Amino acid sequence: MKKVLTIAGSDSLSGGGLQADLRTFSEYRLVAENVVTCIVSVKPETDKVSIQEVFPLNIEKQLMSIDNDLLAIKIGMLGSIETGKLVASFLKERENIPVVLDPVLALKESGFESNQKIIDFFKQELLPQATITTPNLKEAELLSGMNSINNLEDMKVAAVKIYQTGVKNVVIKGGQRLEGNIAYDVLYNGREHVVLEQEKLFNGFNNGAGCTFASAICGGIANGMSVEMAVKKAKIFVYESIKYGIPFLPELGNVYQGGINRRNDVHNEY
Repeated sequence: MKKVLTIAGSDSLSGGGLQADLRTFSEYRLVAENVVTCIVSVKPETDKVSIQEVFPLNIEKQLMSIDNDLLAIKIGMLGSIETGKLVASFLKERENIPVVLDPVLALKESGFESNQKIIDFFKQELLPQATITTPNLKEAELLSGMNSINNLEDMKVAAVKIYQTGVKNVVIKGGQRLEGNIAYDVLYNGREHVVLEQEKLFNGFNNGAGCTFASAICGGIANGMSVEMAVKKAKIFVYESIKYGIPFLPELGNVYQGGINRRNDVHNEY
């Protein structure tokens, strides 16, 4: 069996978090273990979010139960700096395993946006241990120290700044915020920028897109792909997941990881 691990929060709507990770890994034909860091509850009628942290002792017990025969590790929302410290120690004992770090800093309910201590912890303890990190524009601003990222050139500059923290690869997700009909991602490996392009989808079914993107990269790496190829495949995977997303409010919905099944030419390459 090809085995991976996700360390992430639980999403009550199952669009993002470890639920999205597990469905993505299944599409990549991988077996996944999981560590639950927090419980995110969402009221679908209002989209209001609440976060309940898991006690550090319980997280430590989960980490102790994980096998060492992992092909890759994906890290999502941690919930607290105490959890982050446990995860950082866990990674140090498994330094030969590729790590995909989704730096969930900008979730407004988490309070991460104004907590410089947490941002510094990511930069000093987690990013140097990561094979690749996958920030969105807001997270990239926080990690790079840039006031704003408004275009493709800004994304390239931010990627270099984040790379200087010690992470081996950086892919910044442009998402919907940049102007135009093209969604840009920028991958930087310390030598060159690779710009990925895909037409934007405006259906609003993108809850969980960031989690899915990171876990798809993790799945690609676990299946032997290079980082660049894993990122390229992940972008297609997420596009199809949004395209065939599942609505729960008008013009708002979850990504559907099974959307890639509509693209047999891509799916068969896994």
